[in-house]
Amino acid sequence: MAVVKPPRHGDVVELEWDDSEHIQLGWDSVKAYVDAADHPHAYRTAGYWIEGSEKGRTIIALAIDPFNGTITHVMAIPSVVVTKVTVLGRASKRVRKAFS
Repeated sequence: MAVVKPPRHGDVVELEWDDSEHIQLGWDSVKAYVDAADHPHAYRTAGYWIEGSEKGRTIIALAIDPFNGTITHVMAIPSVVVTKVTVLGRASKRVRKAFS
């Protein structure tokens, strides 16, 4: 996983990650299926950094309430498929304190 700047709790990040996929071409040659699987199917997700790969998951929240120290709409992506983490913005002291 490439990390440009290490994220800290509450930072706004963009994750690039790969996923498995189902390919359905119908009755076709092996080459057609290999060709269809040959291009990368990468995804990008942005949110607030919660936790890195300590437990094998990269966890981000899509919404936070720093006043109450709560989060909602969380994604847990297996860390082995995360290919890049980019910090888009650093959390304020108030946001970071809400995560401590």
